[in-house]
Amino acid sequence: MALGTFFKWAGGGAVALLAALCLLLQGAYWYGASMLPEQLPQPRREYPALARETLWRSLGGGDSAISVRRLNIFSYAGLIFEAVATYLARPGELAKEPADLRLVDWTSSAVRSAIVEARYAHIVAPSPSPSGGSNAEALQQLSYDHQFESLALFIRSSREWPAERMADLVLDSGDYGRDSATLEQAALAYFAQPVERLTREELTVLVLLDRGLGDRDPHCHAQAFREAYADALQTIGDPKLPALSAQTLVRLQPIACPPDA
Repeated sequence: MALGTFFKWAGGGAVALLAALCLLLQGAYWYGASMLPEQLPQPRREYPALARETLWRSLGGGDSAISVRRLNIFSYAGLIFEAVATYLARPGELAKEPADLRLVDWTSSAVRSAIVEARYAHIVAPSPSPSGGSNAEALQQLSYDHQFESLALFIRSSREWPAERMADLVLDSGDYGRDSATLEQAALAYFAQPVERLTREELTVLVLLDRGLGDRDPHCHAQAFREAYADALQTIGDPKLPALSAQTLVRLQPIACPPDA
């Protein structure tokens, strides 16, 4: 009898603990979500399917169709536990993030940038604290709030739009070089053509400029860009793309290069 009572209490305690954990996780999401605007910034235009495919391949999506899993706080927590377990099982090995989660990550980053930009217009500089203590506490609170808000934004971004519209939002926000913040602007700046008229190779050049090759203008640093582009193609895995062709480089709009170029 005593043993049976113990198991009943133990079972009840485990259920209560699980319920408390679920409430804690849900509360963390609700708190972060409360700091987000009711209407998130929207993609400003639709991009051609080829541009979306190019972005998807650059994220590691390969030949698969663009798709993103819809997350909630519990599946999000599951991803964290899975990542921790993978790291503990294979310490030092860099796990490859799935393409759909990378797309959600880039989407939430683009949305956050737009939200922060909108908030700056309404910020009033706080009065300085004589002791500095209250300012330090405020900064610490902002750090905590940022973590909760980022968590909620990642989850909400996975549910806000279909994957194709997420790609539109990512393509329409970034740093492509030549003062271009969108793929549409980059197409005009580099090739003097609208996005719809770019070739697969030209689109790949522009997408890669926003994926880490932006410090090498393909006109001013042609050889360095060609080598970095060739390395990036191995990750993209697009059999329709050869090494960067001379024709594409010729079609680039020339610019005045800095003296050290």
